Amino acid sequence: MSKVLLDMSMSLDGFVAGPNGEDGGLHDWFFSPAGAEAVDESVRNTGAILIGRRTYDQGDRLGGFAHSPYAVEHFVLTHGAPERPARGEMRFTFVTDGIESAVERAKVAAGERNVAVGGGASIAQQCLKAGLVDEIQVHLVPALLGRGIRLFEHLGDGKIGLETTRVVDAPGVTHLMYRVVEEG
Repeated sequence: MSKVLLDMSMSLDGFVAGPNGEDGGLHDWFFSPAGAEAVDESVRNTGAILIGRRTYDQGDRLGGFAHSPYAVEHFVLTHGAPERPARGEMRFTFVTDGIESAVERAKVAAGERNVAVGGGASIAQQCLKAGLVDEIQVHLVPALLGRGIRLFEHLGDGKIGLETTRVVDAPGVTHLMYRVVEEG
């Protein structure tokens, strides 16, 4: 069965986007030759992607889905499907009945590969709070945004235990991989 992998780029001060949702250079590593190995591994291991409606709308506005190397079904957690689908060849399934349903549907689509939770801090936080995340991969970018959208905010009072499984230092980014463990 597939694993649910929270997979996001983050600034050193904990932001995944600037105050208006702007990238802030956090994904520059993804498009550089130095990031090719990490991107290739991720594409090979990803069977479905879970994103939020804000990420979907922003990607559609910017034409971001047309150039994605992830040719897998994207599950969009939303309160309502858009009137028209995003441009491009990407497949989107709109899920309106909660995070658990979105993850379950994505797992079925992913088969033996991972479900990547990579589209929005809110989706990541919902998955973490619901105990649906198996692993966390943070692509730590040496930048201080100062303000914006934090990844690990609004998680509630419970502690989430993590075990480091891999650290890879690369030009412009450090890839940190953790397994979510039960607190005893």
